[in-house]
Amino acid sequence: MTEENPEKYSSLFHQVFPLHEVGGKWEELSKKIPLLPRGWFELSCLPREDRVEFTRDYWLTKLPFVCPRGHLLEERLAQFFATCDDVGVFLTQEKPNSPFSVHMVYMLEDDVGFFQGGPPASDETVALVQKQFQSFTLPPDYLAFLQIHDGFSKYTDTGLIKTKNLVRTYQHLQHILSEDLLVRPDGEILNPSSLIPFYESFGLHCYQCFHTGWHPGDEIGNVYFTEYEMTISNYLDEEKLEENLAFTTFLSWLVFYLEDISPIRASDVHGA
Repeated sequence: MTEENPEKYSSLFHQVFPLHEVGGKWEELSKKIPLLPRGWFELSCLPREDRVEFTRDYWLTKLPFVCPRGHLLEERLAQFFATCDDVGVFLTQEKPNSPFSVHMVYMLEDDVGFFQGGPPASDETVALVQKQFQSFTLPPDYLAFLQIHDGFSKYTDTGLIKTKNLVRTYQHLQHILSEDLLVRPDGEILNPSSLIPFYESFGLHCYQCFHTGWHPGDEIGNVYFTEYEMTISNYLDEEKLEENLAFTTFLSWLVFYLEDISPIRASDVHGA
């Protein structure tokens, strides 16, 4: 998708306004759209090339690449931004007379698709998320990403679950798992409370979940869970972790999600 051809994104909403084309003063826009971060407004005032570069550098600075393969993940993330044709801030309205929302849209080269992210979570929101799951220590790279985007997805995918929906989604999974036994790859019964969903695949009833019973490193790993099959990723085969959609860190999953750009339809996203 390019600036000249935004139909794919525009078709999802009643109205779409690229902020870099709308212009305006911060004082006026902030009153009309309280959710618009000041930093996003300032980003929209930059030339296209600078928007991509600035956003890439912000991600690389904000995310903690401290895991054993951190330098490789950092390189893969930089490669993702090399495929971005533009990073734009868009004001969207779902229905007539509904309030405007704001999204940051990562438009990929050759019109192959795009990613969109919501405004960052505040420090207070991140602290509340950790408090809601206080029995576990949520991964620091996940909490750091929430302060980049609270909600993130490719095209029409549900994607990274917004913080306001985390507890509800967790409770939904607990209800599902209470009705049937889930067996781990080693044959043991899985404790339902050990799965904390952070990603949902649109229309497929599949989730990527932190698995509090799996500690491949300094933080908990994450696995893929499907409601229909009542199975989780095989995280015991260390040679095929990514192939099995099992990841040792949140960042490992995120980079995989960014690179898996071939699916553009909801039915194609993750495991269809």
